Amino acid sequence: MRRRPAISGLWRACAGLLLLGLLAGCGFHLQGSYSWPAQWRSYQLDFPARDLAMARFVQQLGQALRQRGLEPAPDGALRMNLLSLTDRKTVAAIGGDGKAVEFDLLRELRFQLVTADWRSEVFTVTSNRRLSFDPTVVLAKEAEEEQLRRALSRDLIEMLVLRAEAELRARPQPAEPQGN
Repeated sequence: MRRRPAISGLWRACAGLLLLGLLAGCGFHLQGSYSWPAQWRSYQLDFPARDLAMARFVQQLGQALRQRGLEPAPDGALRMNLLSLTDRKTVAAIGGDGKAVEFDLLRELRFQLVTADWRSEVFTVTSNRRLSFDPTVVLAKEAEEEQLRRALSRDLIEMLVLRAEAELRARPQPAEPQGN
């Protein structure tokens, strides 16, 4: 029986440094690490107040923005106009008994960013999930559907934040108020 020589610590360190260099070179960053432009730290949200699904979404969005260090303000430097939040549910599969056993859930958000001297185009972000269930367990289906809708909202929030960050980085910095 032939014995393999052990890989020395130096070779492991070199391989680790090479892997680290490759990851850094391709733009890899840990999930959740954002660099929101400092001049846009205050925001306000405009949305249709009568829409219950939108109100729940706005609560999640506000929490996510605060976790990133942004502060809501009535005169925020950035206004996010949340124009519409649309949910669609379509049958994806039918069981042998003719009843739906899978649905595709889709959530779509249309929004626009507005500053004192600029207005973005209207953006649309979409997320979807597949809901599979046993038709005899109705309560479990409703709970799972609600969990999937919350996950869809988290996806939309992530996409909104990334889109807003990219758009704001391309904008010139707002003028600082001049004191007398």
